Order: sequence, then C-alpha cells, then structure tokens
Amino acid sequence: MSERWERVLRASERWGRGVPGDLRPRLGGSWRERHRRGGALTCDLRSPVPGRRSPSGARRGAALLLVLWAVAILSLLAGGLTFALRQDLAITTLQKDRLTAHVLARAGTERAVAAVMDHDLPTCVLDDLWCDDPQYFQEIPLTGGTFSVMHGSHDPQPVAWYGAQDESGKLNLTVATREQLLELPKMTESIAAAIIDWRDGNDDPEPEGTEGSHYSALPHPYVIRNGPLRTVRELLCVRGVTPELLYGEDTNANGLLDPNENDGAASPPTDNADGRLDHGWFAWVTVYSYERNVSGTGGKRLNIGTAQAGEMASQLSLEDWAAQSIVKARENRKFEHLIDLLDVQRDTSGERTSNEDDINERSGSEKDQPVTQSIFRRIVDGITLQNEEMLPGRINLNTAPQEVLATLPEVDDELASAIVRHRGSGNGYTTIGDLLDVTGMTKEKFAKLESCVTVRSNVFRIRSQGRAESDLASATIECVVDRGSSVPRILYWLESTP
Repeated sequence: MSERWERVLRASERWGRGVPGDLRPRLGGSWRERHRRGGALTCDLRSPVPGRRSPSGARRGAALLLVLWAVAILSLLAGGLTFALRQDLAITTLQKDRLTAHVLARAGTERAVAAVMDHDLPTCVLDDLWCDDPQYFQEIPLTGGTFSVMHGSHDPQPVAWYGAQDESGKLNLTVATREQLLELPKMTESIAAAIIDWRDGNDDPEPEGTEGSHYSALPHPYVIRNGPLRTVRELLCVRGVTPELLYGEDTNANGLLDPNENDGAASPPTDNADGRLDHGWFAWVTVYSYERNVSGTGGKRLNIGTAQAGEMASQLSLEDWAAQSIVKARENRKFEHLIDLLDVQRDTSGERTSNEDDINERSGSEKDQPVTQSIFRRIVDGITLQNEEMLPGRINLNTAPQEVLATLPEVDDELASAIVRHRGSGNGYTTIGDLLDVTGMTKEKFAKLESCVTVRSNVFRIRSQGRAESDLASATIECVVDRGSSVPRILYWLESTP
C-alpha cells in the first residue's frame, strides 16, 4: 500500500473514532476494513466532514450574533431614552409646580395689598381684616394649589396670624435716638453708635462709633451709607451687627418657631431647643414707617403754632373766646407740645358771653379753660405743630408690642405694659389723647410721647406663601407696601423659591 493510502487510512480511523456511534454504520466501518474486504476506496467529497462546520452554518451563526448584539444595543438605547423622557417629564412637572407656586404667592400678595388699601377706618388695630383673618388669608385654594399670607405674633411662643404686618408697630431706625436703640435686646453702645454713624450725613464719628474709614479698610471694602437705611437687612452692613443679632433664632424672618429653629444643633440655625422663639431685632425694627400729617378723616391738620383764631374756631369747633385765648397764649410763649393747650387760660381782656353760649361742655372748674382734657382728646388728631406732609417713625399705639413701646421716651416696662392693657380693654386708641387715661401717664410724659406715636398706619409688610397641590414646590414673596396714596407703592420685594 502506498504511503498516500496509509495516511488516508489513518485519517479515516481518526474520523471514525470522532463520529458518534449512530453514524458509524453509515461509514461502513473503517476504510482499512473496507479495503481488506476488497471494497473500493472512494471518498465523497460532498459529504460533510465530521467535526467541522460548513461555511453556510458559520455565516448563519455570525448573523444571529449580530442580531442579538443589535437587539441588546437597541434595548439599551430605548431604556436610556425612556429614562431621559421620564427625567424631562419630572423636571417639566417640577418647573410647572414652581411656576404655579409663584403665581399663587403673587395672588396672596395681591389680596393682602387689596385688604390694606380697602381699609378706610380712622385707626388701625390688630383686630382689623388686614392683620388676622384666617378665612381670608389661610390656605386659600386656587387652581393648582393654595396660598397663605401669614406672620407670627410677638410672643415667645408665637402663633400664626393670617394677614399683613404693620410696620408702624416697630421702631424706625431712621429716626430712632441712641437711647431708643439701646432699649433693644442685646444692643450695645458701640453698635448703637455705629448705626447712627451709618445713617447720618457727616463723617464725624459718634462716641464708640465709626465712619467710612472702617468700612473702606475691610478685606472686602464698601462705602458707608451716610443716609437713611433702605432696608432692614442693610443693618448687616453695620459694624458689629451679626445675623444672630438681627434674626435671632428666626432665620427665615417669618415670626414663627419652625422645627429647625427648635432642635438644638441638629440643623441650622443653632438654637437652645427650649420651645421659645428668640426674636432678633428684625421683629422690632423697620425703616419704612411714617404717618401722614392728616386727621383720621383725611383732612389736613391745623398747625396751632401759626393758625389764626378764626381758623381754630371753625375747624376745631371752639368758641371764639377759646380760640382767641389760644392765640394770646401763643404770643406770650411758643407752643412746644400739643398738650400745652391744656395750660392755656382764658384771656380776660377779651369779651365773653355766658357759658350757655359755649358749644363745648365744661364742668364748673373748667368753665374758664379754653381746652379741657375732653376737648383735647377730640381735637388732638386734627392739630399739629409741624408742616411736613410725612412724619417718619411714629409708632402705632394699637399695634406695637410691649418691647417696642418700651423704646419710647419716658416709657418703662411698667408703663409699656399699662399701654398694652389699656388698648385691650376696649377698641384700642382712637386718638393719641387716649393715652391720658393710661395708668401712670402724666402730662410731662405725654409731651415727650406725642410726636412719637400715632393710631393709624400706612406701611405694611406682606409675606405670602404659595404651595402647589403636588406639595413638590412652594414659593414665598415678601414685600413692603405703602398705602399712603391712592395707588399702592411697593417699597421692598423679595422672592424665594426653595
């Protein structure tokens, strides 16, 4: 047998062993055995070789693999696209909720502005609609959510009041004296002096104060105002004033004890977790308050320092002899205070008819007194000693808390408490003349107070919060509005959207 056939036989033996048993009969045994039996050695090259893949099968396997890879990649792309679409939808929904919350907060602001503009009573008290009316300002539903206009009371454990806050119930930093500033909690001599230096128009420092050179030498220098403060938060620019002094524990300045303001050091701000709100100066001070120099009916006040007798008689409903007596007394001594009218005596040089012709009732001991206490209470809201149209910084006796009243001249904690008790016993103060009925009040104290107090307000702080019905977004608008004219004027505006 030639060497070639031997190699073929050996190969056939290997192929035979590599073929499954059920296929061996098809091969008819090994080629060697077939050769020995005399069979012809033939090889059908068209038959598949055992252990090898045909070219067409390999192509089909490769195609299947490519299909599987394509399906996997498309699945990943589809999943990624679905995730991206869901993210975009979530972001769009959140943006929609934020916009809705902002519009709701704006709606609450507009309602509060309307409330203060519609108030046409001669006095402003804490029982008015603009101050606290839950039915008008608490969780008011609108399309897409609700809004609330609220602020906290001034108590150590404040409760929510639903309405606007009176800026005339606070101490005005623009006109407050050094002594008044020192009545604020935690105020120091150096900070009080720095505040006065910040607002005055000169470069002469107060004792323990500082002027522009201090601020220009800071690592991040800035220019001293040397004029009235424009916002309460501007206090943070004054030397020595810190956020802790300005806000206390009430870091969001809403006047309420929020959970994060009563949990110790668990979350900012750091607080003592005593269940009481440590109010900062923000609760007690303002830079916006003023009183229009008009009476409760809107008429211009009469300046008793310059008015003629006829004017006083007609506008104040006084008898001619009483008006002439006032003019005569003014010629002898200039009026420094409104309450000086109580010291005016009848001018005996003028003619007077009998008491029966008097238009004001006077007791026997008062028959020769041109202005009695009862007359003074009636006319005090219509008289003045100043010609300015706006009188800044006057504190509303009906809305100011005891802490603010205690900053007034000649008012200690006891008298401040008496003022608060007196307004709670009736319908509040109708004129500043009602102060004469307060226990502990004297004419001397009243003389110091009359140019610092009022019974009505023109400027209000509004804090409106809108919340989307999904509870995913809320927005807060804080503004200060002046209602002193026929059109409301916005003095301050701050928006925040968490």
